[in-house]
Amino acid sequence: MVSFVVYFKKANGKLSPKVFKLSEKKLKSQEILKISKRHPIREISTRKYYNGMQRLAIQVNGKEIAEKEFELLGI
Repeated sequence: MVSFVVYFKKANGKLSPKVFKLSEKKLKSQEILKISKRHPIREISTRKYYNGMQRLAIQVNGKEIAEKEFELLGI
């Protein structure tokens, strides 16, 4: 199972995770899986976005294997 997690900044400044599923595949040993995904961040009625540092992580089988911070401006 491959997912990505966006840790969105909340009003109190803490980060809150939101998990998005990408793919569920069985791979053979040493097999490579290439996945690409675009995720729009725009105003929606169910979530309020706050400017500042956010974090993105990639999960494989429930374990985070990579992460990167990004700054959200002007939402």
